[in-house]
This record gives sequence, structure tokens and C-alpha cells, in this order.
Amino acid sequence: MKTKWYFFFLTTVAVSAILYAFPGFKANEPAEIGVLMIGENRLEKFTGLENGLKDLGYSNKEIHFTVKNARDDEELLDKQIEDLLQTAPDLIVTLGAIESQRLKAELDKKKITIPVVFAGLAAPKELGLIKDYKSPGGMFTGINNYHASISGKRLEMLTSLVPNIKKVHVIYDSKIDVSKISLKETRIAANALGVEIAPCDASSKECMDRLWRTGKQGEAILILPSFRIESLTEDIVKLTEEKKIPAMGLYDFEVEMGLLASYGSSFHSQGYQAARFVSLILQGNKPGELPVELPDGIRFVVNQQTKDALGIRYNEDLLKLAELVHPDVQGGRNP
Repeated sequence: MKTKWYFFFLTTVAVSAILYAFPGFKANEPAEIGVLMIGENRLEKFTGLENGLKDLGYSNKEIHFTVKNARDDEELLDKQIEDLLQTAPDLIVTLGAIESQRLKAELDKKKITIPVVFAGLAAPKELGLIKDYKSPGGMFTGINNYHASISGKRLEMLTSLVPNIKKVHVIYDSKIDVSKISLKETRIAANALGVEIAPCDASSKECMDRLWRTGKQGEAILILPSFRIESLTEDIVKLTEEKKIPAMGLYDFEVEMGLLASYGSSFHSQGYQAARFVSLILQGNKPGELPVELPDGIRFVVNQQTKDALGIRYNEDLLKLAELVHPDVQGGRNP
């Protein structure tokens, strides 16, 4: 009998030690999760993350979030990363590329190992965050939102949707690696399609000024990934409304604000999908062994009101494939 109790005691201790060694299994304490976002536009990713974890069965008693919002200030982002690392969270979720790159640089500099889930960014391997998509290695894994790779497809859809486009102004950001990669993909597609493009660098005020001066009917705008460009969405919408220029974005929220169309995975869905990675890591899985995933879905969204207001000819067959926002104008369907 004493022998049985002895082995039972050893087993209990061993299991407890294993569980407590993993993030999220501290006695009577919630898992501490840090969240990094460059600005308000990415808040919907955090909402998706919260909803995803809730649907996976996690409660507020099991998880505590520390959210750092840099409000589009890169210097503040760096300071917030330093502050967050001082608290030693069990896991960090980054809501975009710049957050992930700045965090990795600081982790490498200080030789800190904390699991990181990126909730949607383009080209994580090219950015040096992972070694391979199937076996990321290191401490980073998450969702490749595919936005760099489909930049060419986005140009093709724009020029197919509006067949009479003579030139496309491509808004990119020379200070953002993902944006430069996306511009390269767009150039390749433009050459194949025989489409004239005019790159416009959003990191300079001259970009929007030039578009206001020279943009005209018969032209269009294509938006590439960048937190800086996301923060300009309202200004770009005003420009397209006044100039009667169709614009293709990446996200459904841009269409909700007034752009003609978007093609990509939504912020909410990227955050929701990232919740699975958070759960797996909290259960003890190593991030370097969790394959990076592509988005669960890519959406083609069109704003019905903007479509009608522009007063231009469209490819009606392609329009039938779109999800419409503000469909009440002509009795269209909701997304």
C-alpha cells in the first residue's frame, strides 16, 4: 500500500511540474498575454482574437491581456515593447508586420525567449521572422495574411472590375518592408497585364498632394500594405469621391469607409484565426513547431453606394462574385 501511494505521489508531482512549466498553467493565475498594435485601425484584430479565444472556451479568469496601442507612433511602439518585455508575459500577440519586426529585434537584442503569435502579416519568411512555413523554428508563428503575394491579383481584379482604366496609382510605403515587397509583385503583374502604374510613396506628404493635383477620371488607385496607409484611409476616400476615381484596398473596413472595393482577409478573421495558435501554445506546444497558416478566407468586397456614385462602367460578371456593403441602394445582398 505504501508503495502505491509513493508512486501516486511521484506521478502527481511530475504532472504538476509539467503543467506549471507551460505558460498559462500557473497556479491560480491567468495566462498573461501581451498585445502589440501600431494603431487604432488594427483594433478589430484584437476583437477577433478575443472572440476566437472565447469560442475556444477561455474565460477572463484564465487569460489577462495587456494591450499596447502605439497610435501610429513608431517611437512609442518601441517604448511600449520595452515596457511589455519588463512584465515578462507568457505570450505576445502582434497585430501586424511592424509590431512583429520591432519586437523580434528587441527580443534578439536582449536574448529573451517569449512565444509570439503574429495575427496576420505578409511574407513572414521574407521578413526574417521564421525559417520555414511548415517548421517556423524559433519563437514566432501565426497567420501569413498573404497580402504581399496577392498584390498582383488585386491589380488584376481592379483592372478587370473597371475595364476602361488607363493608369493605376499604386500607393505604397518605402519605409515598410512588406509594402516594398508588395510593390515588386505589383510591378510584375502590371507588366504581364500591360497596365501602366504610377507608384506613390505614402511615407512622403508629396504622395497625397500629387494625387490631389494630378488624379483624374479614367485612372484608379491600388493600395498596398502599410500601417501608415491604413491611417490615410479617410483621406484616400475623400480623394476618390471628389475625383471620381475607383480604388482597390486590402480590407473590408476600407470599403465600409467608402473605397470601391477590397480583396483580402479581414482584420477580424486574422485575429480570430490567431486564437488557435494562442490556445495551442498555452497548452504547451512550441511556436517553432506550429506551421504558419494562410488565411481561412479571402473576401472580395464592393461598396454598392460608391459603385453607383462613381458613374463608370463595370464588369458585371465580376460584380456578381462580390460581397456588397450598403446593398440597400439597389437591393443587393449583405456580406
